[in-house]
Amino acid sequence: MAKRYHVSDILAQFLPAYRQQHALSYQQAKSCQHIMDCRTAKLGIQQWQCNRCDYEQLHYCSCRDRHCPRCQGQKTQQWVQEQKAQVINTRYFHLVFTLPHELNVITHYAQPELYSALFEAVSKTLSKFAHNRKHLKGQLGITMVLHTWGQTLSQHIHMHCLVPGGVLDAANHWQSVKTDYLFPVKALSRVFKAKMFEALRSRNVSIPHADKLMATKWCVYSKACLTKPETVIKYLSRYTQKGMLSETRLRSVDEQNVTFYYRDYCQLKGLKTMTLSGIEFVRRYLSHILPKGFMRVRHYGFLSNCCRRKKLTLIQKQTHNDKPNKEDSPPTTCSHHWACPKCKQGELLLMGLNTPLIHQHNHNQERRYRLTG
Repeated sequence: MAKRYHVSDILAQFLPAYRQQHALSYQQAKSCQHIMDCRTAKLGIQQWQCNRCDYEQLHYCSCRDRHCPRCQGQKTQQWVQEQKAQVINTRYFHLVFTLPHELNVITHYAQPELYSALFEAVSKTLSKFAHNRKHLKGQLGITMVLHTWGQTLSQHIHMHCLVPGGVLDAANHWQSVKTDYLFPVKALSRVFKAKMFEALRSRNVSIPHADKLMATKWCVYSKACLTKPETVIKYLSRYTQKGMLSETRLRSVDEQNVTFYYRDYCQLKGLKTMTLSGIEFVRRYLSHILPKGFMRVRHYGFLSNCCRRKKLTLIQKQTHNDKPNKEDSPPTTCSHHWACPKCKQGELLLMGLNTPLIHQHNHNQERRYRLTG
């Protein structure tokens, strides 16, 4: 059986050497501690017992940090269940807006401003086209997901957008897209570039190589895809819930290096391997830690939180896609109960939780840090 490697073990091995050469932000240090403590006794132990026999199990608690690669499975399942009632009976379009790599340097001195400007520029670009397209004028619904990484964990800042193929006009009538494309990508690229410069300047962020960037073409990708609701949800969860690195891609870890698999989309030759020094791997991984409180997934237009329920009800009635009754929906498996592996008849129930004092001490320290600033 192949050995399983974890990011927590890599951090525990190489983070001390990394800290001798680089400074950690508060959020990076906090996320590293969470990842290393995840599913260890430091976060507490759950006691599970069968309700039919004397079988017992102990499970270590998870950290639930959004940057932890071991805490995304259950979160993804919960998110998928919540999204089932929000899928529209129409085709969906997938668009990707990519920033030129010359702008990556802004993350060193204005990371939140850069990411916020990207959200603003993309949403304004798509909204402008939705209100100006012939025979299709109205409000789009947009789900936007920020990704800052590439397959090799290098800095590759881009925005994934999943857009239902239609708009709500001023009279709240649903108009579907009849063609195989949403908007022309070359025109999207030009407007996106202008909106991004405008958003950065409004935040007083200096733009490196501004003249050069204005003269180059920016990358925008678009394709029509997905018509079945279950496929839409699966496709969307792949982009919204996955982290920067799945631990199944880790091939080996030794005293100096980390080797992992990656997919080369340029050559389309399947999986390749890359070997990085442990310190470089940690540097790349930590460069994708988001600022505290920054939302990586956002909804705009008729999917925005302030009006989503009302407008989705209108659209679903017009597209003959009413929400399914709870009685008709298949029962979901409760994530808090497991079948007993010993008697095969009972269920494992949570009987208690032991929280170590060190975790309570760390929590109190963090609380004092927030209060004192």
